[in-house]
Amino acid sequence: MYDTSMEQKRPVLITSEETSKLPILIVDKKGFVGCALAEVLREQFLVVVVTAHDLERHNNIIHVPYHKKVPMIPDNTYSHLFVVYNGETELLDMLQAFEEKAEAIKARFLFITSLLYSSPKLFNRLRHPGYAQLQTVLFGETFDNAITEANEINFFIHQARVYGRIEVPKEGLGMLYPIFFDDMLTSIITIAFAVEKPKEIIYLFPHHIYNEITVARIIQKIEPLIKVDFSKRKSTSRMFLIPPNGLYYFRDYNLEERLRKIDFSRVGHRSKLPQKKIKLKVSTPEEKQSRMKLLFVSLIAIFIAPIIITSLCFLFGAGLLIFSIRQVESGSFSLAQTSASIAQISFSAAEMFSPSLFLPQLLLPEQKRHFIDMVQIGKIIASSEISFVQAVQITRDIYAGNRLEPKTDFLHAQVTVKNTLLTMQKMEAQNDLPQYILQKLHYFEGTINLVEETIDTWPKLLGFEGKKTYLLLFQNNMELQPGGGFIGSYGILSIENGRLGKLKINDVYDADGHLTEHIQPPFGLQRYLGVSHLFLRDSNFNPDFTIDAKQAAFFLQKETGQKVNGVISIDTTFLKNLLSVVGSVDVPDYKVTVTPDNFYILTETHVEKNFFPGSTQKKDFLRSLTNALIDKLSSKKQLPYEKIAQMLVMSVQQKDILFAFSDLDVQNVFTVNGLSSSLWDGRKFEQSTAFDYFGVVDANLGGNKANYYIKRSINQATNIEGTGGLQSTATVTYMNTSTKVSAFGGEYKDYVRFLIPANASFGSVTIDNKQIQTTPAITDPAAFTSPNFIPPPSLEVEQTEEEGKKIIGFFIIVPVGITRTVSITYTEPGVTDSNTIVNNYSLHLFKQPGAGNDHYQLSLAFPNDFTVVSNDAGFTNVGGKLIYDGQLTADKTITANFSKK
Repeated sequence: MYDTSMEQKRPVLITSEETSKLPILIVDKKGFVGCALAEVLREQFLVVVVTAHDLERHNNIIHVPYHKKVPMIPDNTYSHLFVVYNGETELLDMLQAFEEKAEAIKARFLFITSLLYSSPKLFNRLRHPGYAQLQTVLFGETFDNAITEANEINFFIHQARVYGRIEVPKEGLGMLYPIFFDDMLTSIITIAFAVEKPKEIIYLFPHHIYNEITVARIIQKIEPLIKVDFSKRKSTSRMFLIPPNGLYYFRDYNLEERLRKIDFSRVGHRSKLPQKKIKLKVSTPEEKQSRMKLLFVSLIAIFIAPIIITSLCFLFGAGLLIFSIRQVESGSFSLAQTSASIAQISFSAAEMFSPSLFLPQLLLPEQKRHFIDMVQIGKIIASSEISFVQAVQITRDIYAGNRLEPKTDFLHAQVTVKNTLLTMQKMEAQNDLPQYILQKLHYFEGTINLVEETIDTWPKLLGFEGKKTYLLLFQNNMELQPGGGFIGSYGILSIENGRLGKLKINDVYDADGHLTEHIQPPFGLQRYLGVSHLFLRDSNFNPDFTIDAKQAAFFLQKETGQKVNGVISIDTTFLKNLLSVVGSVDVPDYKVTVTPDNFYILTETHVEKNFFPGSTQKKDFLRSLTNALIDKLSSKKQLPYEKIAQMLVMSVQQKDILFAFSDLDVQNVFTVNGLSSSLWDGRKFEQSTAFDYFGVVDANLGGNKANYYIKRSINQATNIEGTGGLQSTATVTYMNTSTKVSAFGGEYKDYVRFLIPANASFGSVTIDNKQIQTTPAITDPAAFTSPNFIPPPSLEVEQTEEEGKKIIGFFIIVPVGITRTVSITYTEPGVTDSNTIVNNYSLHLFKQPGAGNDHYQLSLAFPNDFTVVSNDAGFTNVGGKLIYDGQLTADKTITANFSKK
């Protein structure tokens, strides 16, 4: 007999000396037991869970989705295999494979199932002599406070809570096999980690069986105010198959003690319906015939008509709901609100008629319940859409100045939007959303995320807590700079109570001409561009835009006296993308039509040709183009809001729009959500994880627009060494496609900087596959500006630190029509722990603002005694190496998890 005397003493885990800290595999499609096991075991083990159930994210849990068929399970060495059977035939077909795996890796193999799935066929199969490693655990009817399983004892708990009474079916003699969920869970873990391994089936339910009336009386004893009655309803209890010769885990199971852990507090009540006496009357034959006709008509009215009317109401509402969503996408908000309101009325009508669906209730009760659920869902979606559209219209009225109390109205609209998003997310989590709505939510996922991330800052940013003034930087990323591009123009934009002031665009040289004090420029600008004074136009030389923004605001105040509450940067790529959405724009002042195709050439032609500092042509053309864009956006009755929203989100993600604010609370929100191109790293640093960081930042110091012709790609080869170190070689390939006759091209004179972890050691530089001798950069201006200064023959390399990142910088030239490769190497010691079973690799990639979507490839090699447990979806395992290949469209973190074989 299995020793159950330790029931009250046993800890959560009883491990043998033979049990090592290897990963644990849990296969449970339903997830009822498996997910709970994973939550307990994850604190001490790496747990691989194969389930269709959603799992809470945790560093020690690896989720492998299990839907229609058993997925590919990571081939690893596990200490325990838990297979939870919920009636899936595919699991039974794989038992032999699990058995062979357990035998090969010497793992404990538990087959867990409940009485619900107990059958002679199942246990005949489990008794096969080939299953020597398999240990079967059979549990009873679980109950807990959450009522997670549908059974009679949980139904008793539900009745007690809602009605204050328990209706025992018929005579109350149905047999129950109750087991408190926590007891079941702890028992499974104890069995798995006990030194003893019995061959018999383990029963996890009381040895002495309880009947329904006994359980009801125990509950009444705990809560005396609960009434116990008998009803004619059919009992849900079953005569389960209990295979013979098993071992009862619980010698004595105190059910009353477990039931006292249940909260029987009332959550509702139900009043009795009054009883009425019915008098019988004997009818004549004529009256009977008349009544038969009336009965026939009544049957149609009672059974058929409600089905037709309810169905029509539902279909009409569903059609109008889809139509209203399409109207929102096209910008027809008033029509969308009307359509959604009619849809809501139609769903309400269907809901009103649904109790009269007697025929479906008799023949198809489950389908009727599903239909009513769909009606409720449609009604909620329609209501949410109405609220959302009203919030949008309120915002538009505020912008137009048509609201008497703009702040109050905006705060109301803000709360409405937040509640709408919460409602949709809740319905999505519960799988309640129709496929069409779900597809739309996924399509607008980026927009929704951006709104959720920033919505709490909107009252401040939009001037509802006081007038705000922002500096707009127009950055030309065809002359790429670390913060985005050369600042040729700037604008001042004010906003108060949601209303925008008039945008004023100025030439940056106008402001710079008023600077009266000397500001020392950064080393790269002074040394390789010959800049002797720093101005607003060159203030974005730092790789971190939040620092650039502070510098720009500082220079603006020094040069013009204008103070600002934040800085917003847009580059030429954003303007081109905006044109691609709203269409071509006529600029009457210059008698040209600007399109996405000719935008860059026209801009450069009117801005750069015959330009000299102090001229107004740059300011005038950009102002004319911007005003033409604003006029088109304002005058167009039906804007493509869907496309504009998608374009804005894409521009934010790709850093064609950047934000930085003086309010620290607001700025923290934008920094944490990656909206300011900050070097801040939000990853939680943990032991046994190799944290890598990499980025390439160019600064065009040629005074030309060569980046229009530059194509850049990045390749990184990283090796995780068995000693715990990390070696990496990063290569950037520059292709200068300009020619000698290119209008704005030429040599690409580039001060390139590589961003690597602060604890990394810089190794070497290779240019065009030839290692270059390097020397520390001479950064003292007094030295390199001296007339007698002779540059060293070696490549000067500047090493600095910013926000916990080491920055390696040096100057290169890519001639016209030439392709050049530039590589650096760096090492990180002791980033992994050779004594731990699980090691992780996390690489954060930094995308330079204004840069194109460069091709990026990572080759990650790892030791032979490592096996890949999980990795980023972009990785391909080619045996001993993980290859990531894609486009660097935004900052991103790439991860891979390893376990020792």
